[in-house]
Amino acid sequence: MKKQKVSFYLKGDKRNQNGETAIYGKIYLGNKYATFSTSKYISVERWEKTNSLRNVLRIDNEINLRNYLKALVDSIEEKYIELSKTYTGEEEITPLYLKNYCFNLNKEHKITLLEIVKNHNEYFKKQVKKGDRAQGSLEKYERMANVIKEYLLSKYKINDIQFDKISRQFVYGLDEFLRFERIHGNNKGLGNNTTVKYLRNISSMINHAITIGLINNNPFSIYDGKLKDVNTTFLTLEELRAIENKVFSNRRLDVARDIFLFSCYTSYAPIDVMNLRQGNYNLDNDLDSWIQTKRQKTGVKTNVLVIPPLQRIIDKYKDDPECVDESRLVPNRSNSNMNAYLKEIADMCGIDKNLTWYVGRHTFATTVALANGIPMEVISQIMGHKRITQTQHYAQLQDGTVKKHMKNLMAEFD
Repeated sequence: MKKQKVSFYLKGDKRNQNGETAIYGKIYLGNKYATFSTSKYISVERWEKTNSLRNVLRIDNEINLRNYLKALVDSIEEKYIELSKTYTGEEEITPLYLKNYCFNLNKEHKITLLEIVKNHNEYFKKQVKKGDRAQGSLEKYERMANVIKEYLLSKYKINDIQFDKISRQFVYGLDEFLRFERIHGNNKGLGNNTTVKYLRNISSMINHAITIGLINNNPFSIYDGKLKDVNTTFLTLEELRAIENKVFSNRRLDVARDIFLFSCYTSYAPIDVMNLRQGNYNLDNDLDSWIQTKRQKTGVKTNVLVIPPLQRIIDKYKDDPECVDESRLVPNRSNSNMNAYLKEIADMCGIDKNLTWYVGRHTFATTVALANGIPMEVISQIMGHKRITQTQHYAQLQDGTVKKHMKNLMAEFD
């Protein structure tokens, strides 16, 4: 039987006509909890002065209020013991189930799939605001609500579905809808990896609902879709040099080229490049220059030694008005504009590849790092990966690298 406790707090956005704030409670089972309203109110000042009604009280209303809350705690504890003795459900007792049992709510509202999505996204917004998660990740999760709505309307002619009605047929029906029917631009149907990522995202949101006690199980855990390896686009050393040595007559392309090269020599993704400030540029005890930061997506420390091509870019914009005003290392550009500019750059440099921000990241892994003998473990840390398997996806071996290592065997087998 899990450890059970109850705590109380003030819910600031709930007030009565007297300006008093609502007292809410949390039912904990282990490290999970469910919230509930006590239907009682108190002023913030009195709540703080009485140490949440724990101090010696002299006001009758406050004494009665404390007695009421204590009785509520005792009642919940008794209900938990009672429920533990008689509960025969297959899943464990959750704080939500205990709450509903204590307040006779088990036969009331049943949570829906879109309510779970909304709950997750509201929590994720708070993480983004705090700086713990990326805005791009939030936008990805927010798109999921639209995907689910499209599926429900297309296949079931409904706007939402009770969560406990989700079946295996529903899960794999969504997979089929995404692969063959969902409209994306001028195309009908999504690719395998996009489809699998959508289903995994839904599963992540449902796991969040389990964590906070809204539900007991994840029907999407049965989904077994697999990501397929995709050949990533990267620049060869010759192509990298062609871009680096190209002289551009306008600032627009010149800046775009330098930001792109910055990514090639650091592995930083767009959001990380845009976040760099002078404070990220430091010297170590040996007077070597470093860029020190964390990847916003993963929170992993990604320190990069400044090599000469990177130093030239930093020096170039040291006194640039566009950078000085905000202490940036490089000018700031939108991702959409940069990708358009990179297509122009590729054409002008005679490179027949779809040049995007992320080609720079792939180029670092393959052409700059792996081809020059940097171990996979070091590349993984620089790129901010939590698992080395993520790095192996980027770091493709070039024929020249294979040849160099195989040549070392020739003397042994001559």
